[in-house]
Amino acid sequence: MKPASQIQGHLTAKEIREVIGPFEMEVLTRILAIEPSIQDVQLAYKWLRSDEHLIRGMDIELTGKAKMIYELLDAEFPDFDASGRGV
Repeated sequence: MKPASQIQGHLTAKEIREVIGPFEMEVLTRILAIEPSIQDVQLAYKWLRSDEHLIRGMDIELTGKAKMIYELLDAEFPDFDASGRGV
């Protein structure tokens, strides 16, 4: 069963934290302002944690809200590594 916020189309900070972990409230507020779906957040975070798209030279690029979230997270934590920790 989907949380009420997903049925209504709006995520909560708690739901975003469940995907991306304990980022600061300022980051969560900026993500919430984008009004993403949970899939947007999951995809952006997956790209942040993985460099597979760079290693394999994949032509697939993020678009839309997922791209905006990825850029926000990447700018906030440029040294984030695939293990989920800053370097």
